[in-house]
Amino acid sequence: MKQHKIIVAVSPSDRRREDLVRRIAVQLGFAKTPSDAAKIVRPSPHDFDLAQAYFVLAYTYNLSQSPITTQRLFELAARGIAVVVGVKRLPAAYEPFCAAYYPDSI
Repeated sequence: MKQHKIIVAVSPSDRRREDLVRRIAVQLGFAKTPSDAAKIVRPSPHDFDLAQAYFVLAYTYNLSQSPITTQRLFELAARGIAVVVGVKRLPAAYEPFCAAYYPDSI
């Protein structure tokens, strides 16, 4: 059985995180090119209606800031919905539940 995890793009730079999220969106098949993915990538998961989301592609998020939103993102990922968020750093407490992508890994 495949484990469903939140995909996190880890980089201290907002620009690099946005680029990483766009490239991940291309890898997942949501877009053909990174510039095409820019149309569906949002700045924050709060910009999505999480109750009706088919995917979440956001380049700025802090996993520790909003426990309720983080819990909702984990629930979406567990149901098989693609959740990709950009973070400045990945806290050790969240590592088992996330698949991390770094600028050098793509």
